[in-house]
Amino acid sequence: MTRVGLMTTGTGMRVAAAPPTRRQRLRDATSEEIKTVARDLMARDGTASLNLRAIAREMGMTPSALYRYYPSRDAILTALITDAYDSVGEAVERAIDEAREDQACTPILAGVHTFRRWALEHPQEYGLIYGSPVPGYEAPEEATMGPAMRTSLALLELLRRAIGKGMLTLPPDDSVPEGLRPLFDGLAEQKSHVVEIQPLAATGWAIAMQFWVVLHGILSAEVFGHLPRELREQGEAFFDFTIRQALIAIGVDRAVVAASVSPQPQITATQITPGG
Repeated sequence: MTRVGLMTTGTGMRVAAAPPTRRQRLRDATSEEIKTVARDLMARDGTASLNLRAIAREMGMTPSALYRYYPSRDAILTALITDAYDSVGEAVERAIDEAREDQACTPILAGVHTFRRWALEHPQEYGLIYGSPVPGYEAPEEATMGPAMRTSLALLELLRRAIGKGMLTLPPDDSVPEGLRPLFDGLAEQKSHVVEIQPLAATGWAIAMQFWVVLHGILSAEVFGHLPRELREQGEAFFDFTIRQALIAIGVDRAVVAASVSPQPQITATQITPGG
């Protein structure tokens, strides 16, 4: 059965949108295949070696035919990057929405554990968006900033909620070194050019960035195989312990952290090849 979507007109009326034509479906399928082949090539040969000729050769196409779908290697990278950001962002948002709402950090733990599981299940995509920059490539902000902010915005909203409920006490303003204050004061304004972010005080941005750095530090260490084998074997428990300590360090009450419920384990680091 063909599903016909709905779209809203300028007058607010909802009308049936025409289903995609066979030609469009074939084009979409080929575009997805190109991205799949590109991911496989990057996993095999490294991100820096990606080029249109290699993709075309793997697909049995001519490079000129590939240009009809993506005009350059950078266009393919941008598509892969936005896909990855949207994938992890959607997973984290859904986990937070489905988490039990309580007077603790259960939604935060749900979000960051989902982030970890996504990273372990998609190490190539994680490396593409959070690893070393691709030589010669600069992501276009207008295309990537919105997807890139999805995960951090979801966690920032939980930070605001924790402050509002009194679960998190911000440090005094003078705790931020004077040289860093303009940076944190301008951070919200800088990001608001692309996505709408309600400003936080300098101390709020400071602790948010500290938590973000700890989160990415432990994720990168595990995904890229830089944890000792014993810790990789207990990756879920070590991650949970580290995140809980990070929450206490940024000002969340210890009793609140202790009352927070972590998701049930679903994946272990022993399933991940070190350095994968």
